[in-house]
Amino acid sequence: MVGIVIAAHGELGTCFRKTVNLFLKDAKGITSVDLTESSGPEKFVMDLEKAVHEVDSGKGVLIMADLFGGTPANSAWKIVSSTPNCQCITGVNLGMVLEVLFQRDETKTLSELVHVAKEAGVNSVRLLEPI
Repeated sequence: MVGIVIAAHGELGTCFRKTVNLFLKDAKGITSVDLTESSGPEKFVMDLEKAVHEVDSGKGVLIMADLFGGTPANSAWKIVSSTPNCQCITGVNLGMVLEVLFQRDETKTLSELVHVAKEAGVNSVRLLEPI
């Protein structure tokens, strides 16, 4: 299955990963890397690279970053540029993560999951009008 790494500022990545357990107990092949005040950009890149290798089962890795242009996404860009079968999508939200995990199986390719993530991200943003 495609590995998933959530890369985000603060403890957001860990919070997403823990929240996933409310919906999917013991989800495999998913981890998170948090950019904290104490980690710094260089250590973050090393931690992210390590996480990518940990969840890579040979089917590829999808990095889901929180903010386009932020350190997690820029770090992911470096890794995507030097790591075969690794892609990154930015703007991660819980709907994206859950949809990717629900649809991820042995038959889903990395490219298919990127499309799933993008569609789920867009579709999970809604304005709730008064009834």
